Amino acid sequence: LLLRLENLDVTNGPDLHVILTSHPDPRNRGDLMAQGFVDLGKLKGNRGNQNYEIPDDVDIGIHNSITIWCKPFNVIFSVAVLRSTS
Repeated sequence: LLLRLENLDVTNGPDLHVILTSHPDPRNRGDLMAQGFVDLGKLKGNRGNQNYEIPDDVDIGIHNSITIWCKPFNVIFSVAVLRSTS
């Protein structure tokens, strides 16, 4: 499976990560790190289209949003609701 971010335009920051989370609208670290969260890795850039592989063992059925998260300062930069293309 693949997560595709299109037309991304987010404020740049240090050590930004793409997180899959079960919370529909995370506002804090507790929400973000809800059961089943998955760190898909560092954000590849703060603008443009990007792809992130989702590991085979991830149950995407429990994930409701993706979040751009600044790891060192524990700050949420952006949240988007997940939608299936199928």
